[in-house]
Amino acid sequence: MEAIVAVARAVQTRRTTAVRMAELLTTRTRARQRDFLQGVLIDVAGGTCSVLEHAYLTRVEHPHGLTPAIRQVRVVTASGVVYRDADVLELAIELDGRLFHDTAEQRDRDFERDLDLAVAGRDSVRLTWGQVVGRPCRTTAKLDVVLQRRGARLRPTPEHAPDRLAA
Repeated sequence: MEAIVAVARAVQTRRTTAVRMAELLTTRTRARQRDFLQGVLIDVAGGTCSVLEHAYLTRVEHPHGLTPAIRQVRVVTASGVVYRDADVLELAIELDGRLFHDTAEQRDRDFERDLDLAVAGRDSVRLTWGQVVGRPCRTTAKLDVVLQRRGARLRPTPEHAPDRLAA
């Protein structure tokens, strides 16, 4: 997890890019966890900008065959320019880790973004660490229901099927 944090932070602060780091990694003759790091760099270059966003990609979306999301979608709203964490079939998926979503002011901004989406006629879901990391299969089953209503043709494995959902 520390590697994901370091890579995401370096890219978020615009000190470098995931592509530059990947190029540098290829010049190193010895690098611990090279395959893992290359995978993280590919994911960050594709728009996963936090540990939680990476976890969503690697624990929910990829292993369960969900429709791939478009990441870091730039949107101009009544509240200003925002970047949506993930967008699938016009459903905004916001991934709320504690770093930027923990204070009352930050939560208020999150809910303002949700209200802006509703005004635009769009839906959103907010996922937390527990849903993505602690309960990825249950979360996938619920997302599967929502996405199928939007026209996705998903075929989750039996253990992820919506009829297995518990209240």
